[in-house]
Amino acid sequence: MNTFRRAVLAALIPIVLVGCASAPMNRTLNAQLASAIQPLDLHVGIKQHEVYAEFEHSNLGAGAVACGAVPGLGLLLAAACGGALGAMDTSINADRAKVADEMVRPLKDMTVDARFDQLLHDTISKSLQGVPKMQFAHVALTKSVDDKTIEQTFRASTSNAVMFVILDYHLSRDFSSVEVSANGFLYPRSTSARTAAGLSAQSAEEDKGRVLRADQAAYRVEVTYRGVLPSVAPTPEGNIEMWKANNASLLRKAISDGATQVGRLLADDIQRAPGAERVVLGTADAGKGTKGELLATNEGAQLIRIPSGAFVYSTTVSAPLQQATAGTKVVQ
Repeated sequence: MNTFRRAVLAALIPIVLVGCASAPMNRTLNAQLASAIQPLDLHVGIKQHEVYAEFEHSNLGAGAVACGAVPGLGLLLAAACGGALGAMDTSINADRAKVADEMVRPLKDMTVDARFDQLLHDTISKSLQGVPKMQFAHVALTKSVDDKTIEQTFRASTSNAVMFVILDYHLSRDFSSVEVSANGFLYPRSTSARTAAGLSAQSAEEDKGRVLRADQAAYRVEVTYRGVLPSVAPTPEGNIEMWKANNASLLRKAISDGATQVGRLLADDIQRAPGAERVVLGTADAGKGTKGELLATNEGAQLIRIPSGAFVYSTTVSAPLQQATAGTKVVQ
């Protein structure tokens, strides 16, 4: 490869290709459809059984497209270039995941008794079951959240619709915050429910192709709880020490609070009428360099809607009550 080609390729490799702006992913549930989907099944999916740490993913593979864009590079050489970059991504990401896992390991060991997956399932399920006029015929926790299992679960149902809520919880890259997220999708199944949703009346049994396309979800919602340490340390190691204090009490509380807030927001959103726009109070920082519309505030917590339409509940994690009041006289 001549010097010019090497220079062009080197310049193109770091480029991250950004897709066109997509329509907001959240989709409300109108009254007619809400009536037609009763009763429905609820499947809460959470694959993990312990907390993990997010890490920065290598994106050299984005240069695979750039490889093919270099004039005269040749298809075989371009393919080799893209394959090599993809292999480098895999290796780099594996190393970064290993480092992140080693750093978060003490917190995993300290919370082995917590059963966060069951806590999240129970809290989210209870919140949704408390929504008036929502009749759940079957509620289940599933540890398999891959497309094939979700498809099979949908087809095996006998209810008018199936709602999936996929959960996740993890520590941020710098270990300064805990994130608990939920992605909810509701798919009409019966002929009457599909008709009310404006979809083909063809049933799941009659449909030979894939039926769970994103555009066929009658209701969609994404909610993330972001709980930040009361005092962020200058290093990830310092933040980990704060999460470890008092048998990881702050971490336990953050995930518990996250489950409560996410469950509350899911229940609130599924009842929100289409077109019922919230009042925008201003602009707020949703974390990770993302700005959004500030919709509500309460004792320092903020509810933010980011450009995708997803909701972020951002707050500072407070010490558990017993720990916060230790040694303090309570005034009756």
